[in-house]
Amino acid sequence: MSASREKKKRFEERSDGTEKRQVRAREDFKAKKRKKWITGAVIIVAVVLIIVAVVFNSNLFYTGVPALRVGSDSYTAADFNYEYFNTYYNTYTSISNTYGNYASMLLDTSKPLKDQQYSDTMSWQDYFESQAFDQLQQMTILNSMADKEGWQLSAEQKAEVDANIESLKTAAANQNYTDYRAYIRALYGKGITESRLRSLLEKSYRATYYSRYLNETWTNSYTDEQLDDYYDAVRDEYDLVSFMVYQVSGEADDEAGIDAQTAMDSARVVADEIASARDMTTFADAVYRFAPEDDKPLYEDEDSCLRYMVAPEGISNTEWRTWLTDQARVSGDTTVVEYSTGYYVLLFLERCGNDFRLANFRSITVEAAKDENTGEITDATRAAAQATVDEIMAAFNEDPTEENFAALADRYGGVADGGLMESVILGELDSRDVEDYVFAESTQVGAVETFYKDGTYTVVYPMEPGEQYNRYIAKNAMSEEQYTSTIETAKADFPVETLFAFRFTK
Repeated sequence: MSASREKKKRFEERSDGTEKRQVRAREDFKAKKRKKWITGAVIIVAVVLIIVAVVFNSNLFYTGVPALRVGSDSYTAADFNYEYFNTYYNTYTSISNTYGNYASMLLDTSKPLKDQQYSDTMSWQDYFESQAFDQLQQMTILNSMADKEGWQLSAEQKAEVDANIESLKTAAANQNYTDYRAYIRALYGKGITESRLRSLLEKSYRATYYSRYLNETWTNSYTDEQLDDYYDAVRDEYDLVSFMVYQVSGEADDEAGIDAQTAMDSARVVADEIASARDMTTFADAVYRFAPEDDKPLYEDEDSCLRYMVAPEGISNTEWRTWLTDQARVSGDTTVVEYSTGYYVLLFLERCGNDFRLANFRSITVEAAKDENTGEITDATRAAAQATVDEIMAAFNEDPTEENFAALADRYGGVADGGLMESVILGELDSRDVEDYVFAESTQVGAVETFYKDGTYTVVYPMEPGEQYNRYIAKNAMSEEQYTSTIETAKADFPVETLFAFRFTK
């Protein structure tokens, strides 16, 4: 190899080595840089996760960040949770009071609400959420209206807020909570504090009492003519009706060899015969005559088939209701209504247009004791009850005032509020004699009378009657419609919008 070629080879080898060293150096640099970047990134992520964990476990997303807006007003997750759980507790209490041990069949507190159906389209969680939205929206609207009018809670109404909070503190103590704040958090969720609870209660009470103020303002603005016109338009929904009704069975009797068709044909003959009656007495006599022997004792009383002063909403059978509320109906009209295994016979007696005044009175009831062996009221037990009534009357006559009667009612009747009965509607009382007396226009305020029925003495103190019932109905219906219209119109300016922090509710 020539010197020049050898020199060139050594140069190339040196150059190649230099290049390789440079490449390795660059790679080492990049690796170190990459390692440094990864280490930095890990540190940043760790810091972020720590911050997120701290924030998520703090009250920030419950009290410091808006979870939803209603118009221009903002509410936190804690605010929403208060309304949500309040609705939940009230609903469950109502169900529990109605169905007792069977409440869990409708709403099971041991299962997630989102997994239980309220309806075909809503879970219980959906329902409570929608109710909470509605409550917050109405509360916001009413408080805004009150602000514009400068309407504020009275001292007495503010005292109710204080009493509400004190009752929660008492409940907390009864539940062995040493910290009241922990109790309300357990009730209404994370982030709720006494100050926040008080603010929500004040807004809620203000909305409630302001709505009552609106109602009073509106109801006092309607004239008698407006009320009468309104009632005339809806009287089919409210007029009370009195009628007789009897069920004629047309069920087959295989043992007696009577098939279904034969039984129905025979029942129709009986139904038509009873339907030929045109008054209460004739109808009752016909019912007694055709009633099965075992049932005859049930129909000895002429009133056994009577339905007295019934509101249309209390008549579940739509065919009955349509016929009974027909404006063409007159006393003595009858009809026969078929059902799957028999017939109903109805006799129309009268229609009441609710033009009576609501009854107000105080009463004292004295029960005649029953014999321990026979379970019957005897002459002796009735005489003892009569003696108590005489004692009450003697004490009343010494001071014939309403205050004295109320005190006697508390003492002898064992009832609160001095035996007060307010805004009583015709047809509500068990005793027709008492009802006839308190609704009679000739009855004088303070004219005490005593009535007896089925072992019970009732001593009655009549008070000044209330307003005319049909106008009372119209007034409340018109006010409710006006309230609904006002709120629905205002909702356009108070839309409900959920925000990111809403994810922390419920």
